Amino acid sequence: MVVYWLFRLTILLMRPLPIWLGYRIAAGVAEVCYHFFHQQRRALNENLARVLVGRDAREVDAVARRAFRNFGKFVVDFIHFPAMSRDEVRRRLCFTQWNEFDEVCQSGRGVLIVTMHFGVWDLGAAAMAAYEYPINAVADSFGYPRMNELIHSSREKLGMKIIPRERAGIGVLRALKRGEVLAMLIDVPDPDQTVLVDFLGAPAEVSDVPARIALRTGAWVVPAVVLRGPERDTIIRPVMDTQTARYEPTGDEKRDILALTQLIMRALERFVLEHPEQWYIFRSMWPQASPAAAQPSLSMER
Repeated sequence: MVVYWLFRLTILLMRPLPIWLGYRIAAGVAEVCYHFFHQQRRALNENLARVLVGRDAREVDAVARRAFRNFGKFVVDFIHFPAMSRDEVRRRLCFTQWNEFDEVCQSGRGVLIVTMHFGVWDLGAAAMAAYEYPINAVADSFGYPRMNELIHSSREKLGMKIIPRERAGIGVLRALKRGEVLAMLIDVPDPDQTVLVDFLGAPAEVSDVPARIALRTGAWVVPAVVLRGPERDTIIRPVMDTQTARYEPTGDEKRDILALTQLIMRALERFVLEHPEQWYIFRSMWPQASPAAAQPSLSMER
């Protein structure tokens, strides 16, 4: 309940401000949070140390601070976007893959966009919705109903149709059967829906749900991220990989889920390597204590 009222207050204070000023305030708040949110900071630094191989602790710490600041900017964008017109949203979009995206959307198979807590992930879907693409997003629910309503309604104002994660089954299947676009996250899985795949050279725990859905529906899998620009830059830049995650099922469900998830993570891996400061992963990706983590689940050539 406290978080709900704090977020309402943040919206009230931040929305009237210019975005660039909101960014500056968010950067300052993020610096404070970096020092007080010890568990999240520790997990982020541990994850980034695997990305920044060979860098010392000071360099990893500097990138982690930038990630906290970028997450603060994401919150500012999330607050501002629902109040924007479609024309304003379109002006903030820089996207060069329209032909590729149209090809997968017109396939009739449905499109499963798989992404991470990276860049400005929510706003990429909003920008596509502003161009009349039918966008559905699987979203987590919060413990407080009014918080759910606030977050979900903000996303719906951006043009997305929200499918609550706990009731995703039928909604997901119907959306893809209609040939629509479905966006979902892979880097924060439910405990009973995980798979270990090679990610940055070690077995990482990610969600197996995107692969299960794709294999069941035949949807076109598109790993994607939405990059943000430096400093005051407010342009959002979706980047998609429409080819890497193409996969022909073998009929062995367990192996197919593993192999397709591996392809998805291989595609997303390069974005993390190129822009580690835009990856907001505040939980451990590489389970240290799990016996299954001793060896990668599937050996695949890079």
